[in-house]
Amino acid sequence: MKSLLAGGAALTVLSNIDWAKAAEMAAEAVRKGKINIVWFEGQSCTGDTTSIIQATDPDLVQVLLGASHLAGPGTVGLAFHDTIMPEWGEGAIEILHLAERGAYDPYVLVLEGSIPDENHARKHCNDPNHCGYYCFVGEENGRVVTCTEWVRRLAKRAVAVLTFGACASYGGIPANKVLEPPPGWTYPSWSLAPTGAIGFFDDPIRGYKGLISRTADMPEFTPYFKYIYEDCDPILSPDSGCKPAVAVPGCPANGNGMLRVLVHMVLAALYPNLVPLPKASQWLDQYARPKYIFGRTVHDQCPRAGYYAAGAFRVNPGDNDAKCLFAVGCKGPASNCPWNKYGWVNGVGGPTRTGGVCIGCTMPGFSDAFEPFYKPLPAPATPSAPAALATTVGAAAVGAIVGYAMSKKGKSE
Repeated sequence: MKSLLAGGAALTVLSNIDWAKAAEMAAEAVRKGKINIVWFEGQSCTGDTTSIIQATDPDLVQVLLGASHLAGPGTVGLAFHDTIMPEWGEGAIEILHLAERGAYDPYVLVLEGSIPDENHARKHCNDPNHCGYYCFVGEENGRVVTCTEWVRRLAKRAVAVLTFGACASYGGIPANKVLEPPPGWTYPSWSLAPTGAIGFFDDPIRGYKGLISRTADMPEFTPYFKYIYEDCDPILSPDSGCKPAVAVPGCPANGNGMLRVLVHMVLAALYPNLVPLPKASQWLDQYARPKYIFGRTVHDQCPRAGYYAAGAFRVNPGDNDAKCLFAVGCKGPASNCPWNKYGWVNGVGGPTRTGGVCIGCTMPGFSDAFEPFYKPLPAPATPSAPAALATTVGAAAVGAIVGYAMSKKGKSE
């Protein structure tokens, strides 16, 4: 950069800064913490960052400064977060280089946003140095570095991977399929989305393989694959052959939920003897989510459950009543999420508490498998229902569907 001011007194010294030295000095300051966080964002709206800033129990500042009762002073350092970090440009990119070289060890890698299929992008690219335009961060020697490549590099030295939000976990909205492809359209190989977007974990509802299952081409993810699918004992070390990976989905994810899991991981890294991290099968569900957050459905915990039991269902989405929302499209019976019970910020909010339907944003398959949002869930045997979604409905959803059907039948009689 030659100048920050178009006229008047120009600031021209930025081009002479030794960014590597400046970043190393910043790294030394952050390394005073015992464990660091590298927060990397791919294809994202930054909604999960906004959400975690709203966390209240504990809040983000308490965790980072060690002021909460969960961690001692100086135990956590936020090494990289492109939205809120003071560094920018080459200085910010140098921090990523330091992280991949081990300067911030040990660190937890937090992913926000989906990852696209850059092989598909290259098919439509004439400049080999700037291929990968779906998602890239910075350049090296005149060549762009894709988000996929950064995730591979950072995951290699991370002691754990946390995915915050539906996009990072299973692909989310960026992974939604192309409904009306233009003439000559060729689909990416990773997903049916325009960019071939996927999440870190598999999406069995849409049939997408996440980064964690692409170990043949990306061996960096093998330790995380072993943790989820081979149920090995995790060791929070950059060189471990079994490293934990955990999903905290949502659109966006809840701030308190994200911080609880982040603190859980930090404590496990700081005090492995006092807070040992269990095997995946002991605390994660089939979609790599903590059972202590996502163990029950929205329907199970809904404050409108009394109206469901009474067979009283809302007729129109915007009606001013407290009746059950299943008839106007609530996906609570097929979704695992506690925030309608506990509230969103400081115990306030949550879709069904405030009159909105659950849209299934904490689930794989979101949002393809849960649209239209204001249409009731189909019965599991309905041919038009996505087969994979039908398998996730379970007893609670079947009960809600049958209950709704019986209420309609009773009224007609």
